[in-house]
Amino acid sequence: MFYTLMPFVCMGTGLLLGTRSLPKRFYKIVDLIATLSLILLMFVIGGNVGTNDQVISEIGVVGLRCIVTCFCAVIGSVAVCAIIEKFFVPLGKYQELLSDDTAAVTEAEKEADSGHRVDPLLIIIIVSVFLGILVCYLLNRSGLPWLSVFLDKALAVSLIVLYTSVGIGMGQQKSVFLYMKKVGFKVLLFVLGVFAGSIMGGALSTLITGMPLNYAVISTSGVGYYSLTGATMLSRFGAEAGVYGFMVNVFRDIFTILLLPLYIRLNKSAAIASGGAGCMDTMLVPITRAAGREIGLIALIVGIVLTFGVPIMLPILCSIL
Repeated sequence: MFYTLMPFVCMGTGLLLGTRSLPKRFYKIVDLIATLSLILLMFVIGGNVGTNDQVISEIGVVGLRCIVTCFCAVIGSVAVCAIIEKFFVPLGKYQELLSDDTAAVTEAEKEADSGHRVDPLLIIIIVSVFLGILVCYLLNRSGLPWLSVFLDKALAVSLIVLYTSVGIGMGQQKSVFLYMKKVGFKVLLFVLGVFAGSIMGGALSTLITGMPLNYAVISTSGVGYYSLTGATMLSRFGAEAGVYGFMVNVFRDIFTILLLPLYIRLNKSAAIASGGAGCMDTMLVPITRAAGREIGLIALIVGIVLTFGVPIMLPILCSIL
């Protein structure tokens, strides 16, 4: 019951805080706390892997399954969004409409880029996962009785902070609705397309990988939001599921970068579909540079809505599946 209600309670509380005109210092502190909680969360995900002998013994198989599952999910999202672009939302026309409104992308690019091609936080997060695996593996071998209790408590605290920070971010993003009004709310069809295509691709991937259907569907519904997806699956289904949720969505960023030249040749929506929730931050800069600032603004809108949609979708799918 705790993990079912907690996301909605925390996001609601954060939303109320985010809509208020609070000092910038408050939001900076929130960002810092959220970042530290994210690092702790990744350590916990790694720690739960390190204390599970079965997952450790099958880590190679799990990794291969995650790559295949992610690839199928990305193909699904790109295919569905291509149909939406062709018949319902012509992004070429939207590029003309948005030619004077790319300041939002410029600001978001500065935050996402910060002078680095690769977000250093992503490196820290990956290191945290592996550090968690190693440290907790060694501690578990020592037979420490409090280790599992610590991991459970740390998971709960990290999730509370992270979901609350998501809510605060939602309250701050009032301008996104102004841009959606400009381009038309039909752009939200891409949000549905990314979700639907990713989930369908994940479900079909089970025919190749043999991964449990619920693991595949829930992990691919994260559409690149690796932290919450991994943590939510860990809290609901255990260490192996947490690894799937994390790795499938980390690979999504990797595939987006590697396949970006191909996406640009396919159509205007392909890069957005592949980037998923990452279009809000880590994937915004490369997509904008490759496809143009106008498409970058569409990517920003889609990424923001996906980022806010994932914390709602995950608990629902976990309850159903």
